[in-house]
Amino acid sequence: MGLGNILLLTQVIAYLVSFIVSFFIFIPIATNVKEFNGHCLLYADGTFDDTTKELKHISWGRDSACGFNIFMGVIVMLLSLFYMVWESVYLFKNIDGSWLDCFVTALVSLLVCLMLFGSSLTLSVGFNEWCGLISNEGINCELGDFVTFIEEKDINTSNFYLEMMMAQFCTWICWICWVVLSVVAVIKVYRYHQQESFTISMNRERDRLLQRAGHRQPVVM
Repeated sequence: MGLGNILLLTQVIAYLVSFIVSFFIFIPIATNVKEFNGHCLLYADGTFDDTTKELKHISWGRDSACGFNIFMGVIVMLLSLFYMVWESVYLFKNIDGSWLDCFVTALVSLLVCLMLFGSSLTLSVGFNEWCGLISNEGINCELGDFVTFIEEKDINTSNFYLEMMMAQFCTWICWICWVVLSVVAVIKVYRYHQQESFTISMNRERDRLLQRAGHRQPVVM
């Protein structure tokens, strides 16, 4: 298997993993927002009642914090599906895309990689702040399902730890996939540049040899 096929196969596998993992990003977060009565727990703050040990005076996180991660999960799913099919066709036909295809793919991969990094940081830092709020009262974050809220009675906290840990883990896995995809895409663009430079050099050398051969005069006896 040539280097081109190995790069294509790597891309297809990475897109497949990214496609599968993306479902475990936006679905758990969307489910958590629904269970928390439309509130986002990322970067939330509040105080505990000393007598009842219930959380009160809650300042919920911005909706954009959860919304951005849901958006990124959906976008990654759609892009992964599109490029997985696109690159699979090239792999099946044993050909590669044009220089423009590789260049656009490299730009998209780098952009998604940067956005996923921001999304992963937003999710990790925001959830750590929530766990820090709960842990201040001596409650392990894993056992935070039993926390009750004075101001919000319609909140279901039974699965928040599992949902957020799943989304956090899968977001970083997705980011790693797109780092690999970015590296592969840049390598393919560089290979095209090398091939083009080699072709130009060969054509220049051929023209030089033809010019030298054309200036030679036949020897007359």
